[in-house]
Amino acid sequence: MAKIALISSWNTCCGVGIHGELIGRALLRQGHKLTVFAPRFYEDRRSYFFYTQDEDYVIRNFSFLRYGDRYTNEELLNSFYLDPKPILEADYDLLLVEKPTSIPLGKFLKIFPEIKKKAKTVAILHEGILPANPYFSKFDWDAITVFDERYKELFSKVFPKDLIRVVPFPCHPIQKGDKETLRKELGLPEDAKIIFTFGRFYGIEDILNILRSLKEGYPSLMYLCLVRNMERFILLNALKEAYKFIKVILARPPIAELYKYLGAIDAILLNRGHPKHIAVSSTAHLCIGALKPILCSDSEYFLTFDKEVIKYKTLSELERKIMEVFEGKITETLKYAEEFVRRNSADKIAKEIIQIGFES
Repeated sequence: MAKIALISSWNTCCGVGIHGELIGRALLRQGHKLTVFAPRFYEDRRSYFFYTQDEDYVIRNFSFLRYGDRYTNEELLNSFYLDPKPILEADYDLLLVEKPTSIPLGKFLKIFPEIKKKAKTVAILHEGILPANPYFSKFDWDAITVFDERYKELFSKVFPKDLIRVVPFPCHPIQKGDKETLRKELGLPEDAKIIFTFGRFYGIEDILNILRSLKEGYPSLMYLCLVRNMERFILLNALKEAYKFIKVILARPPIAELYKYLGAIDAILLNRGHPKHIAVSSTAHLCIGALKPILCSDSEYFLTFDKEVIKYKTLSELERKIMEVFEGKITETLKYAEEFVRRNSADKIAKEIIQIGFES
């Protein structure tokens, strides 16, 4: 088995961390030795640690820059924290780097030649724009992976096109929970129709008005909101006076705990606008393994999905789609979702990435 190192956000609520964990845990299942170099600090103040303890193989030794692709000031970039010693001293044959601009690239560039002497290097590009970061183009990676052809076209302006490989965003393995058991464990009503949202919330009052209208036909309807910070908890909790069907929980569960909620609910609602850059929905890829219907706005975040999710263009269409979910008219969607997960499972994607890395 291989000795693999991964530089990534870890045990944290963010898309980079979701990708890193899905790949990293798949590598562990496959018997590889894994070392994870993870952030000690999140400079953006929008990422939150899960309520959990790090594993023994995790070393926290740098600052995470959520928008490191946008910074140009080299003095600023070189002021962020990176302890190179653990990376230089660790034993590995392959190094995977998730979203390179999220780490202090100037400092990392200085140790990169030493890394290249002992290991193959693969950059996993999450950046949805051509980075302004002056260090981004200075790395001679052995291989680069991107999530789809949009990214490949974008980054072929910086790196040789034949160096860039398309490897889809991984899905969490299929994991169906026992709804009745999980609802008892989580203190949720057994007979409720539960719509679930966690993390980011957009257009919340429009959504709540749709759900209030639906509650007339479905009196047991509940909107379960898992929020990451106290400010969002206070904001949503204040709406309970007008929308009594809301249940707000302040929690940052690790992925295994999140899947308890996913097993207990009836549908996941992801309402997003159109991004200003290339994007994929890490949340949808994380949740789809629960095989619960995912209701999502028809935006570019969900461009890589087709019949595997339930897309809506308008709020009235969303209302109709929720009714179809409650009436059990989503069998085909779940069939396509299961096929999608098996096709893009984290285990398959992890194998593909390390094969690319060692063959480069």
